[in-house]
Amino acid sequence: MTVRTEIRKSRWTGERIARLGFLLGMGWDAKRIADDPLISSTPNNVHRQAQRFGLAFRAAAAALALRLPPDATARFDAAAARRSLTREAMIRVLLLVVAADPALIDNILDDGF
Repeated sequence: MTVRTEIRKSRWTGERIARLGFLLGMGWDAKRIADDPLISSTPNNVHRQAQRFGLAFRAAAAALALRLPPDATARFDAAAARRSLTREAMIRVLLLVVAADPALIDNILDDGF
């Protein structure tokens, strides 16, 4: 029987802390962050370190959860993956871009209906 062990990083360097903050800002969940090669930790430790360094998981990402048709979900997921974003982060970016230009809101809504 072979026992496989993983070596996890133990010291939180400035580079790892910055990466943690960046990934949190991108809307990644704890499991995805823990699997990042630079972080290489457990989801539980990611939560502890985020709290330790005053970082927070975005409540906005959960509040932005939308029910979309499967075809729209697939398009958003594909576009988000190309940009290394979550679907929620991608939708947030789109909403901010649209909100920055009131004429764009009207044009999208008028052309879409």
